[in-house]
Amino acid sequence: MEPVLVIVAPDFEEIELSAPVDIMRRLGIPVELAGLRDLEVTGAHGITLKADRLLADVDPAKYSGIVLPGGPASWTLRDTPEVLELVRQMNSAGKLVGAICAAPIALEAAGVISGRRVTCWPGVAGELTSAAEVTSCATETDGNIVTGRGPGAAMEFGFALASYCGLAAEVAEERAGFCLPY
Repeated sequence: MEPVLVIVAPDFEEIELSAPVDIMRRLGIPVELAGLRDLEVTGAHGITLKADRLLADVDPAKYSGIVLPGGPASWTLRDTPEVLELVRQMNSAGKLVGAICAAPIALEAAGVISGRRVTCWPGVAGELTSAAEVTSCATETDGNIVTGRGPGAAMEFGFALASYCGLAAEVAEERAGFCLPY
């Protein structure tokens, strides 16, 4: 399986990156982190991580999809043409396109969610002005688009990404070593 690419921009929401990446890696889904401008990136709550590569060094053909963590980084992602083009390329190829919290604003800016059912942080729902159907669910999967509502849905978002990658939720939870109360 080709790896899933996670874009890491300054002020990313740490749990929205760490929980889904942890879940996917526990399940054997390869994940690579691409720093937007630097390899060392600090999140919204002061946690610094080291990305595997820079976004400038990414070859979209080598990835099975893209995931955008939210938080204050969402506006940076939305305003970065290279990120929007990568989202468009992944979507056009029918590959996974995931975003959580405020990051669906980047999917809106890329023009890939019109007519799709998505969820996002309630404070940015008004910015999704295409014909997207915005719900208040913890996660939404509509075709190749997987979205999560926010930090409280980070684990469920991770399992939704794993499910999109072919692992049933029950199997994913068991293999990942989690026992969730639902």
